[in-house]
Amino acid sequence: MTFRRNPKIVPGLGASAASHASAFAPALFAAIIAVIVVWVATNWRLERSLAEERSIVAGELSTISSRLQTNLNSNVKLLQGLAAGIAVDPAMDQNGFSKLAAQILQPDSQLRSFAAAPDMVVRWVYPEKGNEKAIGLDYRKNEKQRAAAMLARNTHNIVLTGPVELVQGGTAFVVRCPIYVNDGKSQIFWGLLSGIVDIPRLYSDSGLGSTELEIAISTVPEPNSPKQVFLGNLETFLKQPVVTSVDMTYGRWTFGAVPKRGWGQNSGIGIFELYASLLALCVVAPIIWVGFLTKSRQRTIEKLRLHKKKLVRARQRLEYLSLHDALTGLANRRFVDQMIAQPERPGGEDRLILIHIDLDRFKEINDTKGHAGGDMVLQITASRLADLTGPNDVAARIGGDEFIFAKWSTNPEPEATELAKQIVDALQQPLLIDGAEYVVGASVGVAWESKRARGRDLGQLLLNADLALYEAKKAGRGRAAIFTEELRSAAIHSKELADEFNQALDRDELVAFFQPQFNADTLEIAGVEALARWEHPRKGLLGPNNFLDAAERLGRSGDMDRLILQKALFELTRWDSLGMQIPRVSVNISARRLAQANLLAELSELPVSRGRLCFELLETISFDELQPALNDIIPMIKELGIEIEIDDFGTEHASIISLLRFEPRRLKIDREIIKPIITSPSQRRLVSSIIEIGRSQNIDIVAEGVETMEHAKILKDLGCHLLQGYALARPMTSEQLIEFCRMKDKGAAEAGRSPLQAASVTSFVLK
Repeated sequence: MTFRRNPKIVPGLGASAASHASAFAPALFAAIIAVIVVWVATNWRLERSLAEERSIVAGELSTISSRLQTNLNSNVKLLQGLAAGIAVDPAMDQNGFSKLAAQILQPDSQLRSFAAAPDMVVRWVYPEKGNEKAIGLDYRKNEKQRAAAMLARNTHNIVLTGPVELVQGGTAFVVRCPIYVNDGKSQIFWGLLSGIVDIPRLYSDSGLGSTELEIAISTVPEPNSPKQVFLGNLETFLKQPVVTSVDMTYGRWTFGAVPKRGWGQNSGIGIFELYASLLALCVVAPIIWVGFLTKSRQRTIEKLRLHKKKLVRARQRLEYLSLHDALTGLANRRFVDQMIAQPERPGGEDRLILIHIDLDRFKEINDTKGHAGGDMVLQITASRLADLTGPNDVAARIGGDEFIFAKWSTNPEPEATELAKQIVDALQQPLLIDGAEYVVGASVGVAWESKRARGRDLGQLLLNADLALYEAKKAGRGRAAIFTEELRSAAIHSKELADEFNQALDRDELVAFFQPQFNADTLEIAGVEALARWEHPRKGLLGPNNFLDAAERLGRSGDMDRLILQKALFELTRWDSLGMQIPRVSVNISARRLAQANLLAELSELPVSRGRLCFELLETISFDELQPALNDIIPMIKELGIEIEIDDFGTEHASIISLLRFEPRRLKIDREIIKPIITSPSQRRLVSSIIEIGRSQNIDIVAEGVETMEHAKILKDLGCHLLQGYALARPMTSEQLIEFCRMKDKGAAEAGRSPLQAASVTSFVLK
């Protein structure tokens, strides 16, 4: 629908308005003059009335404040007198203090009790009755009274605080006087003397209860919080009060007073204003009506203009939200993608620096403090990153607990290195959640444009920062890593290795090696540990260090565990058929395998006797943070007759808590703990303590890393149950193990040789 302006109406209205203005111009002018005169007279009369009223209020307020100051000073003088008496005889007891206080405490003072605190702890009170709870109060430990007590001590001045909630009940003003004793050489701080001032009596004696004024007293000149006003209300200071300040040696109080009925209630100006208003209304009513019509038209125009502005703002808001994170207010992934796709370089030689940030302990806080705690961590992180941004820098949250920091620089290498350090340091600072301090920390990956690649697709730059971040995560928490071409090559190699490993599982290229475990006393084989090896078609035999990470990244560590378990049980059946005495086989099991839903069903169908299969919980399982589901499944595994063994005891994951939680059959001491026992008495004591812990829990101890026969002898003397290491036998294939057992039996049968000597010969032959 279209509205058209009638060209005949506008000139008509203009002519009519001009006609009315000329007809009523004298009357309008007279009305304006009359209004001005009435307004000036009314204001003059009102100002004079208010001035007189404020003068009266000021006089009364001055009298009250003087009385209050006099009463408080009198109380302080009494307190100083008692303090002087204590300084003369600081060794007095409660009776002496009570006698002295009784002489000083006067019936007409507002002081109602005293408390003496040698060394900041209340020991004497007067009167004793009713104040027993105050005895023993330590000002240094009382949150409500510590600040004032320490202020009096540190400034050597009298400090007045209040109203204060007393430990013996009630509230009062507290005057604290520091006492110093002369030992002949210097002044020594003895303690504090406190006087309790009765607030109602102080106010009553000062005239505050018998006045027609609304009075408020503040501890600051211009209060802006109710906590700063201890008498009356903060609103009193907002009513244009008469204000006066009272200076005391122990503080400065600001008084504000207004009449209880408000200002100007007795000026008699109300009737005058009423008649003047009626007169003005009669004069301006027609003009108001015309103005109303004009305003209505203007309002319609303004609504249309406002509606247009709202549409523009809504569009801008939607565009902003599409490019920014709702929780932190930082730019989002879409913003970063646009910036990379269409970069606006501040300078012609500027190159882009990208820093990829990942929080280290965010999941721990999110799990313990919930989403509210996690959101707070993200918001604080965003704030700290925003503090580091410059005019052309961008801080963005690209998802979860990951952030991007982008910066332009003509010399990116030193600036990127310094900026990464600043980010790591800033995010390492503690933050408060529900009153408790937490350290989250972050790992960062850094990449920047090289001169050679400047102006090319910047999408690769983000991938480079991702690679650097992954390297920082591998090196440990709270670190920064810078992208290099070696990282790119390593990433390509890792991808190729992962693809090859995925195919290796399907092609059955993984083989099982076995390392015997020996009884420490007899050196008889007590079991073997099954270890995974990869028969790579081009690289030969690879150890687990070369492919475990790939298995975890592919999510196929569980498949690898299943395969090695099958091979180990097959060989165990084969050894039994050959008459070999292999009591049990131990197989590593990962957290991913433990979490598989069909694990128990598979294990229940295994053709193995109870006690002949043992699962070693890998060090990659964090026992202290094990998921509840895993806590439930381990007892079920033990019910199937499968033993549990804790691997690498003494490292960062395994702990004594795991012993109490899982009740394993054995635990293996890490090789790094065993290695130095030959030369280190303290390390031998540590191993001995671990063995004693195992014995107390009926747990057998397996020592890894037995590299020499001297290791074996020391561990036997310490009471270790089982030994495993290169000094006795290296990891070997099933065929080699069969030959090893044959040679061991043959060596042990030779006359005149001890078990240690026989084992040493066998080990040497197979090496």
